Order: sequence, then structure tokens, then C-alpha cells
Amino acid sequence: MESKKRFLILTSDSGFGHRSAALSVSKALDHLYGDRQVNLVVNPILEGSSLSLMKPIEKNYDKGVKNIPSLWRMGYEFSDSRQVSEVMESALKVLLQQSISEKVESFLPHGILITNPMFNAPAGKVRKDYNPAVPLYSTVTDLADVHSLWFAPGPDLFFIASDWVRVKARENRVPLRKLHISGIPVNPAFALNKASKQEMRARLGLDPEVRTILFVGSVRVGHILENLHGLDKQEQQFQVVVIAGGNEDLYRELQINEFDFPIMIKGFVDNMPDWMMASDLLVTKAGGLILSEGLAAGLPILLVDFLPGQEEGNVRYVTSHQAGAHVMNVGEFKTMIDFWLNEDAAQLERTAASSKLIGRPNSAFVVAKHLWEAAQSVA
Repeated sequence: MESKKRFLILTSDSGFGHRSAALSVSKALDHLYGDRQVNLVVNPILEGSSLSLMKPIEKNYDKGVKNIPSLWRMGYEFSDSRQVSEVMESALKVLLQQSISEKVESFLPHGILITNPMFNAPAGKVRKDYNPAVPLYSTVTDLADVHSLWFAPGPDLFFIASDWVRVKARENRVPLRKLHISGIPVNPAFALNKASKQEMRARLGLDPEVRTILFVGSVRVGHILENLHGLDKQEQQFQVVVIAGGNEDLYRELQINEFDFPIMIKGFVDNMPDWMMASDLLVTKAGGLILSEGLAAGLPILLVDFLPGQEEGNVRYVTSHQAGAHVMNVGEFKTMIDFWLNEDAAQLERTAASSKLIGRPNSAFVVAKHLWEAAQSVA
């Protein structure tokens, strides 16, 4: 009997996007190939014997970028070059090679996928020692401005989100044959869904016939509460869903505030595609994964926050493709909402069409199929 193919997916928890992309590919492999394969999603920093230096960095990532964004931006921009990245790659080999090697030697994969740039260089060294024939792929999880560290020479193929990322990859000396524009992997449910917005709203306990605005927060998203109050006294009928995304402080504040419109408040959900596909407008920050999900759902996106340096390119990507808008304060937020809901609803529809045009709901399937095909030649 033919043995199952095994796929090791290395991710991290410095922000939810890396793990979400990893889980999306895992689900796509399960959907496409079922029990002919087995896949393992693992964080080699928190689940391995990496040096203690890496663990607090991983655990305190959200706190650091939220509390000292200017320092984060300075560090990001200073290190964003091939020369500095090469120094970082050497250090990461020392810090992470043992943990990754342990996972590879215990799981014996036929294919390896990376969703965080820290693992490219050490995983490349481990793969070379383990079995150079095993495909090593990397999925880049930002839409536009990506850090040079993503383009360490270890992987055989980089799955990227856009032509914008391809330009940066070429600047980092990555050959074209190693670049594949797939989009950032999103939950396969975006591609598989056949239900209408009205049907999705009814399933989720919302009014099926009322326009729905979805707010998605996290511990790194600011301005959610004040922008929600910016919706007070709007003339148009609408309902709001707020997903706090693990931000307990925001969740508690929402519970004690009063709004003059129907609102449903959620903490953390595991069915984000359902809420996206039930909605007409997404309000969130400029993270690569959440934006990819919004685009996959064909939603107009109103950006209210972004991480300096890393996510500024994502803002430009969305706005330049006319798939959404960026606002700096509550006044601008109210003006944009009023424009879309009251003054020019047709523009909201055009923005939704632009979003759908650049969305890639099949992205996880694309990555999964490449992994599967490459693994067939590995004994």
C-alpha cells in the first residue's frame, strides 16, 4: 500500500496572519487529498528547543509593536536590506536550526512550507542536511512592502501576493523561476462558499435584508470603539458585527457601551469566512492576512489602522486598486461611511467589484497543489 505524503508547515504566532495562512494551506491539503496525506502545523519557536531569546520575542511581539510603534518602524526600516538580512539569517540559523531539525527528523516530511521569514535560512540548512530532494516552499504574508528577510536563498519557491512583491523579490536577487503569484493563502471556505449574503446572514442570526458592516479588531488594532460611535445618528439602516479578535479590553468596553444601531459583538471566532461573506463592508487594520480575506470575499475595505513600515504598503495596495479607503481619524471615518451609505451607494458597489477583482479566494488551493505535486517525486 502506498504510504501517505507528509507535509510540515512551519509557522509562528507573532501576529495571527502567519498561523492563519498555515492553517489555510493545511485545510486545503485536507480538502484536496484527504487521507492520502497528513500535515503538521508547528511553531518551532514555542514548540521546540529554540534558545530562550526567541521565545520572549515571539510572545511579546504584539505588545511591542503596539506600545512602541516608532521603534518598531525604525528597526524594520534599518534591517530591510539584503546585506543586513544576511547577518540576521546567520543568527537565525544558530537560534532556530536545532528546533527545526527536531521537527523534520521526527515527522520525516515529503514537503515543507514556511509562513514566517525567520525560518527560511535555518530551514534551508536543515533541508540540505536532511534530504535536498524535499521541496522547501515559503509563503510571503504581506501584499506589497515585504521585508528582505523573506528572500533568504533557502526555499525553492516563494508564493507571493502581487507584482509589487515580485519587484522586491527581484531586488533581493530571487530568480523569476522561484516566484509564483498565488495570493496570501486564505481559508478554502472563501472559494467553496455558494451561499448568498442573505443566506449567510440568516445562518449567523443577523437580519438577512439589512446592509452589514463588519469590524475586525485585535490587540494591535486601534480606534475601533470611537469609530463605532462615529456611526451613531447615521440615516441609513444598517447592522454592525464587531469581532474583537482576542482583544479582551475592547470586548469588555463594547459590552458596556450603547449604540443606536443593531450590533452583534464577538470575541474570537473560528468561522471568519462566514462573517466576511455575510457582510457588505469591512473595517479593520492593514494586516496582510485580514486584507487578503476581505479581498477574497469581495468586500470594500475601510482601513483605520496600520503597523508602521510593514503594513504601509498594504494600505497603498488596497487604495491604489480602488478596493477601499484609508482614514486617519473619526471625522474622516464618518465622512467616508456617509459617502458610501448615503451619497453614492453605487461607488460602494464599484469598490466591492474592484476588491473582488484582485481577491484570490483559491490561494490556499494553489499552494497545496504545488506542494502535493512536488512531493510525488520524494520517496
